[in-house]
Amino acid sequence: MLWIALYLPELPLQIAERAQLADSRHFAPLVISTGADNRPVVYAANRAALELGIQIGMTIASSRALINDLHIEPRQLDNEISTVHNFASWACQFTPSISIQAHEGILMEISATLMMHDGLSVLLGKLRRGSHELGYHVSCGVAPTPQAAWLFSKARHYGYPVRACMALTDIEARLTDLPLALLDWPHEVLSKLSGLGIVRVGDCLRLPSEGFAKRFGPERWADLQRIIGRLPDPRAYFVMPETYSARTEFGFEVNDAMALLFPLKRLLTEMEGFLRARGAGVQSFRLVLTLSHKVPVTIVVGLAQPERNAERLLSLARERLSQAQLPSTVIAMAVEVERLLPFIEASKSWLPDSQVQSDGWIQLIDKLTARLGNDRVYRLRTVEDHRPEQSWQSSNAMDAQASIKTGARKHATKSQSKIHATHKAAATANGAGLNRPRPLFLLPIPRKLMLDGGVPLCHGRIDIIAGPERIETGWWDGQPALRDYYVGRNPHNETMWLYRNLHDLDSWHLHGYFA
Repeated sequence: MLWIALYLPELPLQIAERAQLADSRHFAPLVISTGADNRPVVYAANRAALELGIQIGMTIASSRALINDLHIEPRQLDNEISTVHNFASWACQFTPSISIQAHEGILMEISATLMMHDGLSVLLGKLRRGSHELGYHVSCGVAPTPQAAWLFSKARHYGYPVRACMALTDIEARLTDLPLALLDWPHEVLSKLSGLGIVRVGDCLRLPSEGFAKRFGPERWADLQRIIGRLPDPRAYFVMPETYSARTEFGFEVNDAMALLFPLKRLLTEMEGFLRARGAGVQSFRLVLTLSHKVPVTIVVGLAQPERNAERLLSLARERLSQAQLPSTVIAMAVEVERLLPFIEASKSWLPDSQVQSDGWIQLIDKLTARLGNDRVYRLRTVEDHRPEQSWQSSNAMDAQASIKTGARKHATKSQSKIHATHKAAATANGAGLNRPRPLFLLPIPRKLMLDGGVPLCHGRIDIIAGPERIETGWWDGQPALRDYYVGRNPHNETMWLYRNLHDLDSWHLHGYFA
Protein backbone atom coordinates (compact mmCIF):
# COMPACT_ATOMS: atom_id res chain seq x y z
CA MET A 1 0.00 0.00 0.00
CA LEU A 2 1.04 3.60 -0.54
CA TRP A 3 -0.59 6.58 1.13
CA ILE A 4 -0.59 10.31 0.40
CA ALA A 5 -1.55 12.61 3.26
CA LEU A 6 -2.91 16.07 2.51
CA TYR A 7 -2.66 18.16 5.66
CA LEU A 8 -4.62 21.42 5.85
CA PRO A 9 -2.84 23.46 8.52
CA GLU A 10 -4.89 26.02 10.43
CA LEU A 11 -8.01 24.99 8.56
CA PRO A 12 -10.36 27.55 10.20
CA LEU A 13 -8.05 30.33 9.03
CA GLN A 14 -7.86 28.86 5.52
CA ILE A 15 -11.66 28.70 5.35
CA ALA A 16 -11.93 32.37 6.28
CA GLU A 17 -9.24 33.43 3.81
CA ARG A 18 -10.74 31.28 1.06
CA ALA A 19 -13.97 33.27 1.27
CA GLN A 20 -12.20 36.54 0.50
CA LEU A 21 -12.76 38.28 -2.82
CA ALA A 22 -9.10 38.85 -3.71
CA ASP A 23 -5.69 37.23 -3.55
CA SER A 24 -4.59 36.16 -0.05
CA ARG A 25 -1.52 38.41 -0.15
CA HIS A 26 -3.78 41.42 0.38
CA PHE A 27 -5.72 40.18 3.41
CA ALA A 28 -6.31 42.53 6.31
CA PRO A 29 -5.41 41.39 9.86
CA LEU A 30 -7.61 38.40 10.64
CA VAL A 31 -7.90 36.08 13.65
CA ILE A 32 -10.02 33.02 14.47
CA SER A 33 -11.47 33.05 17.97
CA THR A 34 -12.36 30.12 20.22
CA GLY A 35 -13.15 29.47 23.86
CA ALA A 36 -15.84 30.68 26.23
CA ASP A 37 -18.12 33.50 25.17
CA ASN A 38 -17.05 35.64 28.10
CA ARG A 39 -13.33 35.22 27.40
CA PRO A 40 -12.58 34.15 23.81
CA VAL A 41 -8.96 33.74 22.78
CA VAL A 42 -7.04 33.69 19.48
CA TYR A 43 -7.02 30.22 17.94
CA ALA A 44 -5.28 31.20 14.68
CA ALA A 45 -4.08 34.40 13.03
CA ASN A 46 -2.99 35.33 9.53
CA ARG A 47 0.39 36.80 8.68
CA ALA A 48 -0.84 40.39 8.73
CA ALA A 49 -2.13 39.96 12.31
CA LEU A 50 1.01 38.16 13.50
CA GLU A 51 3.24 40.89 12.12
CA LEU A 52 1.30 43.44 14.17
CA GLY A 53 1.90 41.56 17.43
CA ILE A 54 -1.02 39.13 17.69
CA GLN A 55 -0.09 35.86 19.46
CA ILE A 56 -1.88 32.53 19.59
CA GLY A 57 -3.74 32.21 22.90
CA MET A 58 -4.03 35.97 23.38
CA THR A 59 -7.45 37.15 24.51
CA ILE A 60 -9.64 38.77 21.90
CA ALA A 61 -9.97 41.85 24.10
CA SER A 62 -6.20 42.30 24.10
CA SER A 63 -6.11 41.72 20.35
CA ARG A 64 -8.68 44.45 19.75
CA ALA A 65 -6.68 46.83 21.89
CA LEU A 66 -3.61 46.08 19.81
CA ILE A 67 -5.26 46.41 16.36
CA ASN A 68 -8.26 48.66 15.85
CA ASP A 69 -9.37 47.25 12.48
CA LEU A 70 -8.81 43.60 13.42
CA HIS A 71 -11.27 41.23 11.71
CA ILE A 72 -12.44 38.40 13.98
CA GLU A 73 -14.16 35.19 12.89
CA PRO A 74 -15.44 32.60 15.40
CA ARG A 75 -14.33 29.03 14.86
CA GLN A 76 -17.13 26.81 13.46
CA LEU A 77 -16.50 23.09 13.76
CA ASP A 78 -19.44 22.15 11.53
CA ASN A 79 -18.00 24.31 8.77
CA GLU A 80 -14.63 22.62 9.14
CA ILE A 81 -16.21 19.16 8.85
CA SER A 82 -18.18 20.05 5.70
CA THR A 83 -15.09 21.70 4.20
CA VAL A 84 -12.95 18.58 4.67
CA HIS A 85 -15.74 16.40 3.27
CA ASN A 86 -16.05 18.56 0.16
CA PHE A 87 -12.27 18.51 -0.20
CA ALA A 88 -12.38 14.71 0.01
CA SER A 89 -15.13 14.62 -2.64
CA TRP A 90 -12.88 16.66 -4.94
CA ALA A 91 -9.92 14.34 -4.28
CA CYS A 92 -11.97 11.23 -5.12
CA GLN A 93 -11.27 11.94 -8.80
CA PHE A 94 -7.73 10.67 -8.15
CA THR A 95 -8.58 7.59 -6.05
CA PRO A 96 -11.75 6.19 -4.45
CA SER A 97 -9.81 5.08 -1.34
CA ILE A 98 -9.86 8.18 0.85
CA SER A 99 -10.00 8.44 4.63
CA ILE A 100 -10.83 11.57 6.63
CA GLN A 101 -8.15 12.50 9.14
CA ALA A 102 -9.93 14.23 12.02
CA HIS A 103 -10.85 17.75 10.80
CA GLU A 104 -7.43 18.59 9.42
CA GLY A 105 -7.09 16.80 6.10
CA ILE A 106 -7.39 13.53 4.21
CA LEU A 107 -5.44 10.33 3.53
CA MET A 108 -5.41 8.80 0.04
CA GLU A 109 -4.43 5.21 -0.74
CA ILE A 110 -3.06 5.45 -4.28
CA SER A 111 -1.27 2.17 -5.04
CA ALA A 112 -4.10 0.96 -7.31
CA THR A 113 -4.43 4.22 -9.28
CA LEU A 114 -0.84 5.47 -9.37
CA MET A 115 -0.20 4.34 -12.95
CA MET A 116 -3.30 6.19 -14.16
CA HIS A 117 -1.65 9.47 -13.15
CA ASP A 118 1.79 8.78 -14.70
CA GLY A 119 3.60 8.22 -11.42
CA LEU A 120 3.91 9.71 -7.97
CA SER A 121 5.58 13.02 -8.85
CA VAL A 122 2.92 13.84 -11.47
CA LEU A 123 0.12 12.96 -9.07
CA LEU A 124 1.60 15.09 -6.29
CA GLY A 125 1.86 17.98 -8.73
CA LYS A 126 -1.82 17.61 -9.65
CA LEU A 127 -2.83 17.55 -5.99
CA ARG A 128 -0.80 20.64 -5.10
CA ARG A 129 -2.00 22.64 -8.11
CA GLY A 130 -5.59 21.55 -7.63
CA SER A 131 -5.56 22.39 -3.93
CA HIS A 132 -4.14 25.83 -4.71
CA GLU A 133 -6.93 26.45 -7.25
CA LEU A 134 -9.44 25.60 -4.53
CA GLY A 135 -7.86 28.22 -2.28
CA TYR A 136 -6.12 25.81 0.10
CA HIS A 137 -2.54 25.50 1.26
CA VAL A 138 -1.70 21.80 1.72
CA SER A 139 1.29 19.91 3.00
CA CYS A 140 1.89 16.46 1.47
CA GLY A 141 3.40 13.31 2.95
CA VAL A 142 3.97 9.92 1.34
CA ALA A 143 4.51 6.60 3.15
CA PRO A 144 3.40 2.93 3.07
CA THR A 145 1.30 3.44 6.24
CA PRO A 146 -1.37 6.10 6.73
CA GLN A 147 -0.11 7.43 10.06
CA ALA A 148 3.46 7.72 8.80
CA ALA A 149 2.25 9.66 5.76
CA TRP A 150 0.28 11.94 8.09
CA LEU A 151 3.34 12.56 10.28
CA PHE A 152 5.46 13.35 7.22
CA SER A 153 2.88 15.86 5.96
CA LYS A 154 2.79 17.68 9.30
CA ALA A 155 6.58 17.59 9.59
CA ARG A 156 6.94 19.14 6.15
CA HIS A 157 4.59 21.96 7.14
CA TYR A 158 6.65 22.74 10.24
CA GLY A 159 9.89 22.80 8.29
CA TYR A 160 11.41 19.41 9.10
CA PRO A 161 13.37 17.83 6.24
CA VAL A 162 11.41 14.73 5.19
CA ARG A 163 11.24 12.86 1.91
CA ALA A 164 8.68 10.53 0.41
CA CYS A 165 9.03 7.03 1.84
CA MET A 166 8.19 4.27 -0.62
CA ALA A 167 9.38 1.17 1.29
CA LEU A 168 8.07 -0.12 4.61
CA THR A 169 11.61 -0.94 5.77
CA ASP A 170 12.62 2.73 5.52
CA ILE A 171 9.91 4.16 7.79
CA GLU A 172 11.78 3.85 11.12
CA ALA A 173 14.85 5.61 9.78
CA ARG A 174 12.75 8.44 8.33
CA LEU A 175 10.81 8.87 11.61
CA THR A 176 13.75 8.86 13.99
CA ASP A 177 14.40 12.60 14.19
CA LEU A 178 10.79 13.79 14.05
CA PRO A 179 9.44 15.37 17.27
CA LEU A 180 6.79 13.59 19.28
CA ALA A 181 4.79 16.81 19.28
CA LEU A 182 3.65 15.92 15.76
CA LEU A 183 1.69 12.95 17.14
CA ASP A 184 -1.93 13.51 18.08
CA TRP A 185 -1.31 12.33 21.64
CA PRO A 186 -2.80 13.91 24.78
CA HIS A 187 -0.85 16.84 26.16
CA GLU A 188 -0.22 15.12 29.50
CA VAL A 189 1.40 12.13 27.79
CA LEU A 190 3.68 14.35 25.69
CA SER A 191 4.60 16.42 28.79
CA LYS A 192 5.50 13.30 30.77
CA LEU A 193 7.69 11.99 27.93
CA SER A 194 9.34 15.39 27.54
CA GLY A 195 10.11 15.46 31.25
CA LEU A 196 12.02 12.21 30.80
CA GLY A 197 13.99 13.62 27.88
CA ILE A 198 12.03 11.62 25.30
CA VAL A 199 11.17 14.18 22.62
CA ARG A 200 11.65 12.33 19.31
CA VAL A 201 9.85 9.40 17.72
CA GLY A 202 13.12 7.45 17.57
CA ASP A 203 13.51 7.83 21.35
CA CYS A 204 10.18 6.07 21.89
CA LEU A 205 10.92 3.30 19.42
CA ARG A 206 14.13 2.42 21.30
CA LEU A 207 12.34 1.98 24.63
CA PRO A 208 11.34 -1.52 25.88
CA SER A 209 7.85 -2.24 24.66
CA GLU A 210 6.48 -3.65 27.92
CA GLY A 211 7.77 -0.80 30.04
CA PHE A 212 6.53 1.86 27.60
CA ALA A 213 3.07 0.31 27.39
CA LYS A 214 2.83 -0.04 31.17
CA ARG A 215 3.86 3.53 31.89
CA PHE A 216 2.24 5.45 29.02
CA GLY A 217 -0.57 3.14 28.00
CA PRO A 218 -0.82 0.26 25.53
CA GLU A 219 -2.71 2.44 23.05
CA ARG A 220 0.32 4.74 22.69
CA TRP A 221 2.58 1.77 21.94
CA ALA A 222 0.03 0.42 19.47
CA ASP A 223 0.08 3.82 17.74
CA LEU A 224 3.83 3.53 17.22
CA GLN A 225 3.51 -0.01 15.86
CA ARG A 226 0.84 1.07 13.40
CA ILE A 227 3.01 3.97 12.24
CA ILE A 228 5.92 1.67 11.36
CA GLY A 229 3.65 -1.02 9.91
CA ARG A 230 3.99 -3.76 12.52
CA LEU A 231 0.28 -3.60 13.40
CA PRO A 232 -2.58 -3.27 10.89
CA ASP A 233 -4.25 0.11 10.59
CA PRO A 234 -7.68 -0.44 8.97
CA ARG A 235 -9.39 2.72 7.78
CA ALA A 236 -13.04 3.53 7.07
CA TYR A 237 -13.15 4.95 3.57
CA PHE A 238 -15.01 8.13 2.79
CA VAL A 239 -18.36 7.64 1.00
CA MET A 240 -19.15 10.31 -1.56
CA PRO A 241 -22.55 12.02 -1.28
CA GLU A 242 -25.20 11.59 -3.96
CA THR A 243 -25.45 15.33 -4.57
CA TYR A 244 -23.15 18.30 -4.25
CA SER A 245 -23.60 21.28 -1.97
CA ALA A 246 -21.00 23.81 -0.82
CA ARG A 247 -21.32 27.09 0.99
CA THR A 248 -18.95 29.95 1.73
CA GLU A 249 -19.59 32.71 4.25
CA PHE A 250 -17.84 36.00 3.62
CA GLY A 251 -17.92 37.55 7.08
CA PHE A 252 -18.57 40.90 5.42
CA GLU A 253 -21.13 42.40 3.05
CA VAL A 254 -20.66 42.20 -0.72
CA ASN A 255 -22.32 44.93 -2.76
CA ASP A 256 -21.36 43.88 -6.29
CA ALA A 257 -22.69 40.59 -7.64
CA MET A 258 -19.76 40.33 -10.05
CA ALA A 259 -17.36 40.32 -7.10
CA LEU A 260 -18.77 36.88 -6.23
CA LEU A 261 -17.03 35.34 -9.24
CA PHE A 262 -13.69 34.89 -7.46
CA PRO A 263 -14.99 32.61 -4.66
CA LEU A 264 -17.54 31.08 -7.02
CA LYS A 265 -14.77 29.82 -9.30
CA ARG A 266 -13.32 27.89 -6.37
CA LEU A 267 -16.67 26.31 -5.55
CA LEU A 268 -17.23 25.29 -9.16
CA THR A 269 -13.69 23.88 -9.45
CA GLU A 270 -14.38 21.79 -6.36
CA MET A 271 -17.67 20.67 -7.89
CA GLU A 272 -15.88 19.68 -11.11
CA GLY A 273 -13.62 17.33 -9.13
CA PHE A 274 -16.66 15.83 -7.43
CA LEU A 275 -18.39 15.29 -10.77
CA ARG A 276 -15.27 13.72 -12.29
CA ALA A 277 -15.11 11.30 -9.38
CA ARG A 278 -18.76 10.38 -9.95
CA GLY A 279 -18.37 10.17 -13.74
CA ALA A 280 -21.24 12.62 -13.98
CA GLY A 281 -22.24 16.04 -15.21
CA VAL A 282 -24.96 18.57 -14.40
CA GLN A 283 -27.58 20.15 -16.61
CA SER A 284 -28.48 22.76 -14.02
CA PHE A 285 -27.22 24.07 -10.70
CA ARG A 286 -28.36 26.70 -8.23
CA LEU A 287 -26.60 29.70 -6.77
CA VAL A 288 -28.15 30.56 -3.42
CA LEU A 289 -27.19 34.04 -2.25
CA THR A 290 -27.80 34.82 1.42
CA LEU A 291 -28.63 38.50 1.82
CA SER A 292 -28.11 40.66 4.86
CA HIS A 293 -31.68 41.94 5.24
CA LYS A 294 -33.77 39.94 2.76
CA VAL A 295 -34.77 36.37 1.98
CA PRO A 296 -32.14 34.39 0.00
CA VAL A 297 -32.01 34.83 -3.76
CA THR A 298 -31.77 31.68 -5.87
CA ILE A 299 -30.31 31.84 -9.37
CA VAL A 300 -30.75 28.74 -11.53
CA VAL A 301 -28.15 28.16 -14.24
CA GLY A 302 -29.26 25.69 -16.93
CA LEU A 303 -27.40 24.00 -19.77
CA ALA A 304 -28.42 22.33 -23.01
CA GLN A 305 -26.58 19.13 -22.11
CA PRO A 306 -24.66 17.75 -19.10
CA GLU A 307 -21.42 19.59 -18.38
CA ARG A 308 -18.80 19.64 -15.61
CA ASN A 309 -16.06 21.98 -16.82
CA ALA A 310 -15.68 24.69 -14.17
CA GLU A 311 -14.69 27.38 -16.68
CA ARG A 312 -17.81 26.83 -18.78
CA LEU A 313 -20.07 26.73 -15.74
CA LEU A 314 -18.47 29.93 -14.45
CA SER A 315 -19.02 31.73 -17.77
CA LEU A 316 -22.73 30.90 -17.65
CA ALA A 317 -22.98 31.94 -14.00
CA ARG A 318 -21.28 35.22 -14.91
CA GLU A 319 -24.03 35.95 -17.44
CA ARG A 320 -26.72 35.33 -14.85
CA LEU A 321 -24.99 37.32 -12.11
CA SER A 322 -24.48 40.28 -14.43
CA GLN A 323 -28.27 40.58 -14.69
CA ALA A 324 -29.02 39.94 -11.02
CA GLN A 325 -30.81 42.74 -9.19
CA LEU A 326 -29.88 42.19 -5.54
CA PRO A 327 -32.19 43.94 -3.05
CA SER A 328 -29.53 43.78 -0.34
CA THR A 329 -25.85 42.97 0.22
CA VAL A 330 -24.62 39.36 0.06
CA ILE A 331 -23.08 37.73 3.15
CA ALA A 332 -22.88 34.09 1.99
CA MET A 333 -23.11 32.03 -1.18
CA ALA A 334 -23.87 28.37 -1.85
CA VAL A 335 -23.74 26.12 -4.91
CA GLU A 336 -26.26 23.28 -4.95
CA VAL A 337 -26.86 20.39 -7.33
CA GLU A 338 -29.71 17.94 -6.89
CA ARG A 339 -29.51 15.75 -9.98
CA LEU A 340 -26.42 14.18 -11.53
CA LEU A 341 -26.51 12.94 -15.12
CA PRO A 342 -24.19 10.59 -17.04
CA PHE A 343 -21.35 12.42 -18.73
CA ILE A 344 -19.20 11.34 -21.69
CA GLU A 345 -15.89 13.15 -22.02
CA ALA A 346 -15.37 14.83 -25.38
CA SER A 347 -13.02 13.09 -27.79
CA LYS A 348 -9.49 14.50 -27.94
CA SER A 349 -8.59 12.90 -31.26
CA TRP A 350 -6.99 14.87 -34.05
CA LEU A 351 -10.09 14.47 -36.20
CA PRO A 352 -13.08 15.60 -34.09
CA ASP A 353 -16.23 13.49 -34.10
CA SER A 354 -19.77 14.79 -34.50
CA GLN A 355 -20.14 15.35 -30.75
CA VAL A 356 -17.13 17.65 -30.65
CA GLN A 357 -18.32 19.50 -33.74
CA SER A 358 -21.69 20.16 -32.10
CA ASP A 359 -20.15 21.64 -28.94
CA GLY A 360 -20.02 25.11 -30.48
CA TRP A 361 -23.77 25.10 -31.04
CA ILE A 362 -24.45 23.85 -27.54
CA GLN A 363 -22.19 26.48 -25.98
CA LEU A 364 -23.96 29.16 -28.00
CA ILE A 365 -27.35 27.94 -26.77
CA ASP A 366 -26.10 27.92 -23.17
CA LYS A 367 -24.73 31.46 -23.42
CA LEU A 368 -27.83 32.86 -25.12
CA THR A 369 -30.09 31.22 -22.55
CA ALA A 370 -27.99 32.51 -19.64
CA ARG A 371 -28.00 36.03 -21.11
CA LEU A 372 -31.56 36.29 -22.46
CA GLY A 373 -33.47 33.79 -20.31
CA ASN A 374 -35.13 30.46 -21.02
CA ASP A 375 -38.28 32.10 -22.39
CA ARG A 376 -36.40 34.00 -25.11
CA VAL A 377 -34.36 31.21 -26.70
CA TYR A 378 -35.97 28.28 -28.42
CA ARG A 379 -35.38 25.74 -31.16
CA LEU A 380 -37.48 24.33 -33.97
CA ARG A 381 -38.09 20.67 -34.65
CA THR A 382 -39.87 18.90 -37.45
CA VAL A 383 -43.21 17.14 -36.98
CA GLU A 384 -44.61 14.38 -39.19
CA ASP A 385 -47.33 16.41 -40.86
CA HIS A 386 -47.75 17.20 -44.55
CA ARG A 387 -49.23 20.66 -43.92
CA PRO A 388 -46.37 23.21 -43.88
CA GLU A 389 -47.66 25.25 -40.96
CA GLN A 390 -48.09 22.06 -38.89
CA SER A 391 -44.76 20.42 -39.80
CA TRP A 392 -42.70 22.22 -37.14
CA GLN A 393 -42.92 23.10 -33.47
CA SER A 394 -40.94 25.36 -31.18
CA SER A 395 -39.58 24.09 -27.86
CA ASN A 396 -37.30 25.19 -25.07
CA ALA A 397 -33.68 25.57 -26.15
CA MET A 398 -32.58 23.46 -23.19
CA ASP A 399 -34.01 20.48 -25.08
CA ALA A 400 -31.73 21.10 -28.04
CA GLN A 401 -29.27 18.34 -27.18
CA ALA A 402 -31.18 15.62 -28.98
CA SER A 403 -31.68 17.56 -32.20
CA ILE A 404 -28.06 18.67 -32.31
CA LYS A 405 -26.77 15.13 -31.84
CA THR A 406 -28.98 13.86 -34.65
CA GLY A 407 -27.71 16.54 -36.97
CA ALA A 408 -30.84 18.69 -37.01
CA ARG A 409 -29.06 21.73 -35.63
CA LYS A 410 -32.05 24.03 -35.78
CA HIS A 411 -32.21 26.74 -33.18
CA ALA A 412 -33.38 30.32 -33.09
CA THR A 413 -33.66 33.28 -30.80
CA LYS A 414 -36.80 35.32 -30.36
CA SER A 415 -36.59 38.87 -29.15
CA GLN A 416 -39.43 41.06 -30.43
CA SER A 417 -40.25 38.88 -33.44
CA LYS A 418 -39.82 35.22 -34.35
CA ILE A 419 -37.56 33.90 -37.07
CA HIS A 420 -38.76 30.64 -38.54
CA ALA A 421 -36.19 28.16 -39.83
CA THR A 422 -36.17 25.36 -42.38
CA HIS A 423 -38.74 22.60 -42.51
CA LYS A 424 -38.46 19.80 -45.03
CA ALA A 425 -40.94 17.14 -44.02
CA ALA A 426 -43.88 17.03 -46.43
CA ALA A 427 -45.78 14.61 -48.61
CA THR A 428 -48.01 14.98 -51.61
CA ALA A 429 -51.77 14.58 -51.41
CA ASN A 430 -51.77 11.33 -53.37
CA GLY A 431 -49.56 9.72 -50.73
CA ALA A 432 -46.56 9.23 -53.01
CA GLY A 433 -44.23 10.42 -50.17
CA LEU A 434 -41.96 12.44 -52.46
CA ASN A 435 -39.77 15.07 -50.81
CA ARG A 436 -40.18 18.47 -52.45
CA PRO A 437 -38.13 21.66 -52.09
CA ARG A 438 -39.25 23.81 -49.21
CA PRO A 439 -38.47 27.49 -48.57
CA LEU A 440 -36.01 28.57 -45.91
CA PHE A 441 -38.49 31.06 -44.39
CA LEU A 442 -42.20 30.59 -43.81
CA LEU A 443 -44.45 33.50 -42.98
CA PRO A 444 -46.21 33.14 -39.61
CA ILE A 445 -49.49 33.89 -41.40
CA PRO A 446 -49.80 33.41 -45.20
CA ARG A 447 -50.28 36.77 -46.93
CA LYS A 448 -53.06 37.19 -49.49
CA LEU A 449 -51.80 38.61 -52.77
CA MET A 450 -53.41 41.05 -55.17
CA LEU A 451 -54.10 39.88 -58.71
CA ASP A 452 -53.65 41.42 -62.12
CA GLY A 453 -55.71 39.59 -64.66
CA GLY A 454 -55.58 36.46 -62.55
CA VAL A 455 -51.76 36.72 -62.10
CA PRO A 456 -50.54 37.20 -58.47
CA LEU A 457 -48.54 40.32 -57.66
CA CYS A 458 -45.66 40.84 -55.20
CA HIS A 459 -43.31 43.69 -56.18
CA GLY A 460 -44.49 43.01 -59.68
CA ARG A 461 -46.03 40.13 -61.57
CA ILE A 462 -45.03 36.67 -60.36
CA ASP A 463 -43.98 34.13 -62.97
CA ILE A 464 -44.84 30.54 -62.05
CA ILE A 465 -41.75 28.35 -62.55
CA ALA A 466 -42.84 25.10 -60.85
CA GLY A 467 -45.97 23.38 -59.61
CA PRO A 468 -48.59 22.62 -58.81
CA GLU A 469 -48.06 20.42 -55.74
CA ARG A 470 -51.27 19.53 -54.00
CA ILE A 471 -51.48 19.42 -50.18
CA GLU A 472 -54.82 18.55 -48.70
CA THR A 473 -56.77 16.97 -45.83
CA GLY A 474 -56.41 17.55 -42.10
CA TRP A 475 -59.87 16.69 -40.91
CA TRP A 476 -58.52 14.97 -37.76
CA ASP A 477 -57.62 18.22 -35.97
CA GLY A 478 -60.16 20.62 -37.47
CA GLN A 479 -57.57 22.46 -39.61
CA PRO A 480 -58.13 21.04 -43.12
CA ALA A 481 -55.98 22.14 -46.05
CA LEU A 482 -56.99 22.10 -49.73
CA ARG A 483 -54.26 23.88 -51.69
CA ASP A 484 -52.14 23.79 -54.81
CA TYR A 485 -48.59 25.06 -54.19
CA TYR A 486 -46.39 26.75 -56.82
CA VAL A 487 -42.87 28.14 -56.99
CA GLY A 488 -42.79 31.65 -58.46
CA ARG A 489 -40.33 34.46 -59.15
CA ASN A 490 -40.97 38.20 -59.29
CA PRO A 491 -39.06 40.97 -61.13
CA HIS A 492 -36.78 41.43 -58.09
CA ASN A 493 -35.61 37.85 -58.60
CA GLU A 494 -37.20 36.75 -55.33
CA THR A 495 -38.21 33.09 -55.36
CA MET A 496 -41.43 32.49 -53.47
CA TRP A 497 -43.69 29.67 -52.42
CA LEU A 498 -47.35 30.38 -53.34
CA TYR A 499 -50.58 28.55 -53.07
CA ARG A 500 -54.18 29.00 -54.03
CA ASN A 501 -57.14 27.48 -52.27
CA LEU A 502 -59.00 24.95 -54.38
CA HIS A 503 -62.31 26.14 -52.98
CA ASP A 504 -61.46 29.66 -54.25
CA LEU A 505 -59.24 29.50 -57.32
CA ASP A 506 -59.03 33.28 -57.55
CA SER A 507 -57.38 33.51 -54.08
CA TRP A 508 -53.54 33.42 -54.05
CA HIS A 509 -51.39 33.49 -50.91
CA LEU A 510 -47.68 33.95 -50.28
CA HIS A 511 -46.47 31.33 -47.76
CA GLY A 512 -42.67 31.58 -47.82
CA TYR A 513 -39.38 32.63 -49.47
CA PHE A 514 -36.60 30.50 -50.84
CA ALA A 515 -33.04 31.61 -49.99
